[in-house]
Amino acid sequence: MSRKVIFVLFALLILGGVVLFVYYKKHYFPKYNWYPDYRKKSDQPYGLKLMFDLLKEQKDGVTVFSSNEYLELDTTLVNTNFITVGNEFFPDSINGVHLLKYVGNGNCLFISSEYAPLEIITHFVPIGDTIHGYADLYDSIVHVNFTQDSLMPFREDLRFHHQFLKDTTSRGWTFYEQSYFNDTLAQYGFVPISNCNKQYYGGFYINHGKGKIVVHANPFLFTNYCLTQKNGYKHLANFMSMLNKGPIYWDDPLGNQSRHGNNEHGTMQNPLRFLFTNDSFRWAWYVFLITVLLYLLFRSKREQRIIPILPVNTNASIEYTKAIGTLYFQTKNHQPLAHELYIVFMAEVRNRYNLPPDLPEQELVSQLSTRSGIAQNVIYNLFKQFKRLREDKESTSDDLIALYKSIENYHKKRK
Repeated sequence: MSRKVIFVLFALLILGGVVLFVYYKKHYFPKYNWYPDYRKKSDQPYGLKLMFDLLKEQKDGVTVFSSNEYLELDTTLVNTNFITVGNEFFPDSINGVHLLKYVGNGNCLFISSEYAPLEIITHFVPIGDTIHGYADLYDSIVHVNFTQDSLMPFREDLRFHHQFLKDTTSRGWTFYEQSYFNDTLAQYGFVPISNCNKQYYGGFYINHGKGKIVVHANPFLFTNYCLTQKNGYKHLANFMSMLNKGPIYWDDPLGNQSRHGNNEHGTMQNPLRFLFTNDSFRWAWYVFLITVLLYLLFRSKREQRIIPILPVNTNASIEYTKAIGTLYFQTKNHQPLAHELYIVFMAEVRNRYNLPPDLPEQELVSQLSTRSGIAQNVIYNLFKQFKRLREDKESTSDDLIALYKSIENYHKKRK
């Protein structure tokens, strides 16, 4: 199969996978995200679009405060409101002091978060007293009542439930226990606004200078789904009645999206969520993934330079042996060469016939003749040639040649 055909098959396979994925996502992925998404433009069940749009219909509308630094908030303003709704609200000490200065000039700070705004509360409670975070109540349904009856436009019991997909499920509703609130916070000017199941305080406020700070423990109750429930608007109206009549500033800090998410069910906001909100970005992401996959398929294997063709290896040992033999022969000293031939011969006798070379000569000749099938006189004459050439320094080249022929004759006839 050619490389071009393989490429076409892979391309068709990837294209088919993308089509199946898009089809599956369109038909089987849930249309709505049932996790809290505290953003002003989110139209998901637990987004804040409906609340934000209702506030925009007020006479002075809503101004979005999109800075990460609360120090940029004008503290000379009077009769205005600063609203922050999200999963958490943790300004540092410097920004906290600035917000208190803003409130003291006659403005209202409305904080709705699932974590207690301890940086704000600590300015009203002495260091010696312990400041607690919110407690959790896990249930699927809560009943909200308002303690400040004379200040609230709606006084009846308000019921809310938590919906996830098609089921009503439990979630963590955050509140302050009444015993802690009454024994500690109430001693320093904090006033309860609403309670949950008549056991916990879910909203409270404190006056500061010419203004006030309103704290709400469940931003979840201001989301789109809760506002569309039977009592959603009444709950929102009761808390909005605590605000001043002037302009509203909505806290929407750029680059601080973590405050708008919630990891209650193990999920977090991430950059892919932004990409998938736009068709162009989403398809650009798909094309990027397909390109990476194609690269891995066709270019990921290791590449190296072409190995050059080397000449065929030659056996130089024969040439070396011939050169050494010629050197021995030209020196006319045949005794060392005869000794080398004897060592090689005896090594073969030991390895081939398992005969120790230190046996007496007569016994060695007898056993070697029996095992090799060569007559004893032939083997005896061979050993006699070995002995004479190894001991006689006056041996000639003819004697060495005769010994070599005798060894060759032995090799041809042995078993």
